[in-house]
This record gives sequence, structure tokens and C-alpha cells, in this order.
Amino acid sequence: MTPPHPASRTVSPAVHRSPPCLPAPALLYAPVLLFALLLGACDRPFGDVGEAAVEVVSPDLSVATDQDQILLTLRVTSVQPVGEVQADGIVFGRVGEDLWQAELDLKPGLNRFPITSIVEDGPISRDTLDVLRLDWSVTTPVGYRPILFGIGGHAASPLPDGRLVLTGGSALAGSPGSFDAWILPQGGSRFAPARTQAAHPRVGHSATVLPDNRILLVGGGMLGNIDAVDQLVEAVEVFDPDTETFSAIPVDGPPVRRMYHTALLRNLGGQSYLVLLGGRGDTRYTPTSDLGIRRDMRTFLFRNDSLIALSPAVGPFIRPVAGHTQTDIGVGGQEAGRRYLVAGVDLEDDLQGVSLVMDFEAPAGIDLTEWPPLRSPRIRHASVPLAPGYVLHLGGRHPDSDEPLTSGEIQVSEARASFYLPSELEAALTPTYGGTATVTPDGTVVLIGGFNAAGEGLSEVDFVSLSVQ
Repeated sequence: MTPPHPASRTVSPAVHRSPPCLPAPALLYAPVLLFALLLGACDRPFGDVGEAAVEVVSPDLSVATDQDQILLTLRVTSVQPVGEVQADGIVFGRVGEDLWQAELDLKPGLNRFPITSIVEDGPISRDTLDVLRLDWSVTTPVGYRPILFGIGGHAASPLPDGRLVLTGGSALAGSPGSFDAWILPQGGSRFAPARTQAAHPRVGHSATVLPDNRILLVGGGMLGNIDAVDQLVEAVEVFDPDTETFSAIPVDGPPVRRMYHTALLRNLGGQSYLVLLGGRGDTRYTPTSDLGIRRDMRTFLFRNDSLIALSPAVGPFIRPVAGHTQTDIGVGGQEAGRRYLVAGVDLEDDLQGVSLVMDFEAPAGIDLTEWPPLRSPRIRHASVPLAPGYVLHLGGRHPDSDEPLTSGEIQVSEARASFYLPSELEAALTPTYGGTATVTPDGTVVLIGGFNAAGEGLSEVDFVSLSVQ
């Protein structure tokens, strides 16, 4: 989870180059160092162009592999002859003009190989090459249907005891939301409807599991495609999976007016705090409402079955995002509940990808760090943590298209990069947007529903086993 060397720069996919002369901390004093270089502070003469350049020929390292070895081919070029190329003590063989090849063993997870290129009578070049290996399997039930209806835009809430609860959603993209809740018992094979219904239909809402295992339903719209603020659901409800009943929750402060947002619960000092980020909703509140993309974050205290607003109606600005995800990077580790990865698209900046890490326990307050965005810009995708420092993103769509993306990616914090899933794995998954992904106690990723290109809700459920450890 340590960020890359501050002096590193990308020279080809998943290859990072470190300057051979300058220690990384010195880069903080670049003007002084530039003057020192001009005075010949380096051992090698200024203007030396003999340093080797490294390019990955094969395989494509932007794609994760499920193999325990790779045959790596590099193109290493220099104005002077290259005498040797090695990776972590493994010597490459020359297989053609400027081409070098070696077989590398891989362990599960991120593999970082230091590449050393030695130029005859010239400098030594050092690069770092990243390879992601994962083990996987996919099961999609065909003899039975875990859910008997197509659904998308819903929320899925895994409970600590192994139960899984679905709330809201709609049968067609843009259509009215559902009042229903559905429960999959631990070890069960089919969702059953709850005995009661919610007071309000919801699509694109958040469903947050409270410390007592009840589920807090916040925001959402009455239908999937709203065109007015009054079509947002302001009422807050809590669902009790033990009694299968809904109860109203009062809000002290301006109401919640957003959908396709993210919500996370932070438990500090015996208190529970709900944090909402982004979404489509009311961006002004007063003197009049204005429907748009929200770029703010609001915090609420959940106490005595009430939400108490600790932020104004429109909170501090972060980024204009909706249909994004917010995932705990440290889940399962010592930093669980501290750093969260926001992944999506900046919907007001030429649809540029967003990858933002929010550290809620930084010394000076919440710290925001920009990361390289996902390789494929996507919204309304599903994201889950696989292990500390590994986040899986599945499905979704581009903001300008209703066609579901068939690709998935794994973002690795140590590399600060994402890797596409192997093509065989992607082919085994159901392409959807507006679906959900959750992780069961045994580590299985459960993908539920979503919409196809025609906007039809899907009933498919994929059970995915992914291992990066």
C-alpha cells in the first residue's frame, strides 16, 4: 500500500523508470538539482544519451494473467550496444535485434520485477515492471434461478450472519422503483420476499448496514430517470431483516436529495456517522432547487434512530460524480475503514475518469489523493474489495452509451494502476450496468442483476471466486 517511488515515471504499460543518478528525495529540490547537473554533479557526463529504453513487446501487462509463469519479451534500445538485461537476478536471452526474452515465475497478486539494462561502456538503466496474477472461477446457476425477476438499480446488503438483502430497484432502466425487499438466507439458493414493503419506492439509493444489522435506506429516486427534484425520495427508512419490517427515520436538518450516490458508515467512539458523496440531485436547495450532478459530501450522525445533519444541505465540494463507487481499500487489514477509493467519471469535465483516494484519518483532516483513473471510463458499475490494496470493478457503462461494458478491472494500490481481467474470465461474466456486487463470508463475489443494452432488468447471478493472495 506504499505509493510508488516519487521519482518514478511511466515509460510503457506497467513499466516504471527511476533516474539512475538522482536519489528520489532530491527530486523535491528540482531547480537546485538541475543547476547541480549542469555543473556535472553526476559521475556520468551531462548529455549522455546511452541510457537504454525498455518497451514491453509481449504479453500485454495491462491484462492480469491466471498463469504461474509468463514468457516476457522486451525491446531494449540504446545508441550503444546493450550487453545484458536481467530481472531480479534472472538473465534475459537475446532473441533478435534489440529483443530480449526470459521466463518469469509469478506468485498470486502483484509481482514487481526490477529490470536492469546494462549498456556497454554506458550507464545502467533501472525500471520496474508490474504483473498481476490471479486465480479465478465463475459459476452461473442454470438449473435454478436465485431471483425470479429481472432487476437493476437496486441495493444489495450483506449481513454479518451470511444473509443477503436486496432492496428497491426497477424492472426496466428508467422505470418506477420497487417497494420490495428480498432476503437470501445463509446457505440458501433463492431470494424470498420480505413480509412487508417499504413506504417509498426507490431506485439508485444507498442501503447501509448498521451496527445492529438493520439496513438504513437513504436517497434514491421514485424512478430510474428523473427530470425534477421532487422525484427524488427524501424519506429515510430502516429495514429490520429479523422482523422483516420497515420503519421511518427522521432527518434533523435539510433533507437528503440525491440518487446514484455512495454512502459509507464510520463508527467512531461508539457513534455512527453516515457519509454521502456525489450523486444526481439538488445542487442548490435554496432559494430554489436545481437538478444536477452533486459534487459534495455530507455527514450525518445516526443516533436514537434519527439522522442528524452535521453538514449543510450542500456540503464541501469533492468531485461531480454519480453512478460511481466508493470502496474500502484496507478491508480485512489494519487500515480497514480509513481509506476509500472513489472510482467513476467526472461528469462535468469532458467525462474524464476519476480515481480518488479519501483518507479519513489523515493528520490534517480528510486527505484527497488523485490516482490514475480506470482504463475504461465507467459509471453504474459494481466494486468490491478483494484484499487489502486490491479493488475489483465489474461491468458498468460509458456515460454516453447504454451498452454494458464487458470488461472488468482490478485496481492495485501498491502499483497505483489497474489491470484488465483475463479475457476468459470476462467472457464468463454477465455484462450489465446497474447491478450489484457483494462478498460473502467465504470470499465469493456475488454479482446480481443489472440492465442489458435494451434496458431490461436481468435475473442472472454470477458467483465469482477471485484470489490475489
